[in-house]
Amino acid sequence: MIIAFYSYTKIVTKLVTPFLICHDFGNKTKPNSMDGEQLIMTIAKNKETNREEAKKAFALFCGYYEEEATKIAVALCRSWKRSEDYAYAIVQCAFEKVWLCPTFDKSKTHFKDADKAIMRWLNTILIREMTLFSQKGNCSHPEPEDLPLITNSGMFIENYMEDEYLSEEQFEVVKKKLDDVFVGLSEQEITIYLTYKLYLKVNERVPHRVLKKLRTRYGITQDAIKHCRLRVEQKLKEVQI
Repeated sequence: MIIAFYSYTKIVTKLVTPFLICHDFGNKTKPNSMDGEQLIMTIAKNKETNREEAKKAFALFCGYYEEEATKIAVALCRSWKRSEDYAYAIVQCAFEKVWLCPTFDKSKTHFKDADKAIMRWLNTILIREMTLFSQKGNCSHPEPEDLPLITNSGMFIENYMEDEYLSEEQFEVVKKKLDDVFVGLSEQEITIYLTYKLYLKVNERVPHRVLKKLRTRYGITQDAIKHCRLRVEQKLKEVQI
């Protein structure tokens, strides 16, 4: 595989910098300058012409509506006698649908309050995705089959920097620097962190099959995976590059 050339400082700096993405659901506070409807409009308007702006709006939207969406998904799972791991998958499916089809239109609802109208819209999406996930095991937008976990710094460099050239010597320098950064972390922590970091480089979310592989490999819930990743990020913030 052809490997990209980056200085080790750039790679490591990128690696330990926290990133904003829907699945993190990190922003629980609604921005004063935008309501949910405006965020959806921003996504729809900028997705093709200003992707970074659209991604920022998408992350804010997910962060604000994730808690209520998860409550609905958990209730659906209980009603359908499914585990709570399904709830995380269904919420991801629903928000991915929002990204793919940001078609919310408040004027077509009977709600005066935009938040209530959006939650009703999300509820419809969640039910649809729950039905498909229960019947077929995937969302309405299925993913590729062969999606590996990233278990070490060498795999990460090869996949993260795959479009340019890195000599063997340069590769080893970068790998050693990353290995030094990860001293004290367990294999599980490294795998979860690097897997997320790689897939979120090019996607709006980590693919469901990858999340399932992580849960199966370590015998833990999606919530435990999320907290593990947050712990690693906190540790890496303290690393001096």
